[in-house]
Amino acid sequence: MSASGQEERGLQMPIGAVEKETRVSKELLRMWERRYGFPLPDRDESGDRVYSRETVEKLKLIRLLIDRGYRPGRLMNMQLAALRDLQAGAPRQGVPVATSLPVGPGDELVALLQQNDVDGMRRWLSQQLIDHGLRRFVTVSLQHANQAVGTAWQRGELAIHAEHLYTEQVQMMLRQALLQLYPMGQAPRVLVTTMPDEPHQLGMLMAEVMLWLEGCIILPMGTELPLADIAAAAIAHQVDVVALSFSAAYGEQAARQMLNSLAGRLPDGIQIWAGGSGVRPDDGLASSIRIVASLDQIGAVAKAWRTARSL
Repeated sequence: MSASGQEERGLQMPIGAVEKETRVSKELLRMWERRYGFPLPDRDESGDRVYSRETVEKLKLIRLLIDRGYRPGRLMNMQLAALRDLQAGAPRQGVPVATSLPVGPGDELVALLQQNDVDGMRRWLSQQLIDHGLRRFVTVSLQHANQAVGTAWQRGELAIHAEHLYTEQVQMMLRQALLQLYPMGQAPRVLVTTMPDEPHQLGMLMAEVMLWLEGCIILPMGTELPLADIAAAAIAHQVDVVALSFSAAYGEQAARQMLNSLAGRLPDGIQIWAGGSGVRPDDGLASSIRIVASLDQIGAVAKAWRTARSL
């Protein structure tokens, strides 16, 4: 029997067929799976993802409801019948009705990306940097832009290639800015990297710029440095701090375990500063670990470090 004949009988569908039928990209399917626990695929004999017909029907309804303005997180755990009611205009108790979304500071940028207007996107970013200066560009402009781009991608309103284009452009701008900054040569001496399996560079670069602006000595190590190498580099270069960035995709439990493991490998006196949407303060963290809740708090953390060392 052909693959199409099997699908008509309700057997499981490969991810490529699901992407075409639901208008949800493979990347977005995997992100929803990681973030919301849906859709949870089975695996075929080759280990590839396959999805049931019911899952595909639910994904199609979710796609339609997202187009109407509903947030993905409010739809993923709903039963198929409730989604059908919502799609038909008869929402059940406790399900919010879709409303028009507010216009945010990054919506103009998202529109440019949706139109594949590369020059317009670059002009928008450059104007933000000129208007606000580097510090506010990182702590305000990029924060709004990252949120707007991330939300549009999660809702399926922005292609993955557009999100990658934006990220690469911002990373290039930040690297250029770092090259132009005069090194202050003031402690703490900070090694900047990400943990294994954390390939996202943007948050790391934003933190690196803020550390430079606070006059810290920066030792950039790129992304996904193994734990043993982070510890070895910290010792070899006699750093005071290891700074790490975690994206939301990393997972708070995994971040906590990796942070504590790294803390156990570092000599006394070396602190770990961790930030990003993938970490939060936790009673289970080692005493040498500092969670930096936002980029604009880096200055206060650096000042506290210097004050403690001067006592």
